[in-house]
Amino acid sequence: MTDQATTSRNQDFRIQDLAALVRSGQIRIPEFQRSFRWAASDVLALFDSILRGYPFGGMLLWRREAPKGLLTIGALEIEAKARPDALWVIDGQQRITSLVNAVDPEAAQDERFAISYVLPRRRFALTRDIKEGLAIPLPDLFDLGRAFAWLRENPDAADYADEIQRLTGLLRDVEVSASVIEEGDEALLRDIFDRINSAGKRLRGSEIFDAIHGAGSGSTDGLSMSAIADRLDTRTEFGRLPDQTNYQAILVVRHPDLTRNVRSEFSGDREAAVSFSTDTQADAYRRGEESLFHVVRFLQSDAGIPHSTFVPFRFHLLVLARFFAHFPSPAPRNLELLSRWVWRSTTFSEPLGYTGSTSNIRSLANLVQPGDEDASVQRLLHATETGRGPSVPSVTAFRTNKSSGKLVLGALWSLQPLNPATGQALTHGDLATALDAEPSARDVALELVSRVSATNAANRVLAVVDRTSFLENMTEEGLSSHLLDVEMLDQLARGRTDEFLERRATILAQHLGRFVAERTGAGLEMTPPLESLDFDDIEEESSDEDVVLIEEPSAAP
Repeated sequence: MTDQATTSRNQDFRIQDLAALVRSGQIRIPEFQRSFRWAASDVLALFDSILRGYPFGGMLLWRREAPKGLLTIGALEIEAKARPDALWVIDGQQRITSLVNAVDPEAAQDERFAISYVLPRRRFALTRDIKEGLAIPLPDLFDLGRAFAWLRENPDAADYADEIQRLTGLLRDVEVSASVIEEGDEALLRDIFDRINSAGKRLRGSEIFDAIHGAGSGSTDGLSMSAIADRLDTRTEFGRLPDQTNYQAILVVRHPDLTRNVRSEFSGDREAAVSFSTDTQADAYRRGEESLFHVVRFLQSDAGIPHSTFVPFRFHLLVLARFFAHFPSPAPRNLELLSRWVWRSTTFSEPLGYTGSTSNIRSLANLVQPGDEDASVQRLLHATETGRGPSVPSVTAFRTNKSSGKLVLGALWSLQPLNPATGQALTHGDLATALDAEPSARDVALELVSRVSATNAANRVLAVVDRTSFLENMTEEGLSSHLLDVEMLDQLARGRTDEFLERRATILAQHLGRFVAERTGAGLEMTPPLESLDFDDIEEESSDEDVVLIEEPSAAP
């Protein structure tokens, strides 16, 4: 960083100026900020602050080139042309989106931005909450011509004409302060971003990474954590992975240390020697996404983990992302061994000290070394050795957000449970639909008996229908896929809850024991693929039965 003064300037924008810049495609929001996070109440609070004359924050904009593309800013979609002078929003995206959408007649149809001014009460309110009284929609209040048209249609509001005119002037005169950076040096942006991020609410690592490496990168093909999450969910029906997980996957593919300085990740002055060092940021995003796609397919097909909420630990996703990035087409034997590693590291997590911490991720990811597929798998398996056999989780301590609970869920899924609504086994899509945006699998772990402890796994089945539908439509043939039988249903019908829970707990514990033993490979060899063994180093041994002695003819006398 040099001591040269930064090329930047302060500028004030009126709301109509921002609206025009958004409509023209000059204001650009980096892909990482594509998801609008404010609730309608936050938008309301912003306009209430304007009404009261309170400060409501400024913006940081970065002037640089931008490609053409379809922009999504709140409820607005804009076909933008390529331009050399775009203003990329580095800080203040929520405010800009709220201001522009709330005063736009089309965008304000979206409930998030629908605000009206209640004239008798002289205050803004969410349009959906207004039950009675004269209330003028914000887009009509913002434009004087629309305001007069509204007054003509609402003659009862004639006494408030002066108030409406005053508010229209206030809204059109309010200014939003901004710092516009003209300097194109990325190192400078990193320093500014660091300072912003050190004061107030800290941004997540994925947001910093996308802001630095994504804003103005010339990409319109969805190279962001949110876009990656959306595409993976669509391609796999695995549920939407958190942006932070996608970000960490991109990092761990390149180097096991997630705590490194990522602000110089794609420059020559990076601190760590990384794999795929010639990748651009676009390459790294794509590589991370593709490796996660392989991870998800492996978990669903080989490990028996159908949905993201069933994954025992975050390190499973990240360590496997590193593995599949370096070894995209592993040997079938290694896929089998990796599946055992997933369940062994889950079953033995307590004695191994696995909590899902960053330290766990770093140490395990470091066991995956480029160019040595078999040894990487063997190192991961060796890390799960505890000198003891696998233990079965208690059925009375069930939690869907705990690794032991996810082991139970995996065991129930392995039975290919029947969906009574379709008469077929539950699918990944069934789970994805039922668990849309849910952080845990609680909504598909159906309780069969109400008012019984939710921590008793014997009271749970995997289902995407309610209790009544499940019991009324379940066929006798499908009961076994849920570890149920006719006798248990009879106990439920007669209200003999304790007998039901005791019987099913016994059957569930037996199934869990078999599941754990099978999935962890208890008592089985963990040898690598046969082709990796070097038979040239093995001394050939033969038994007498395998040897045929040929006597040489005796010499002629």
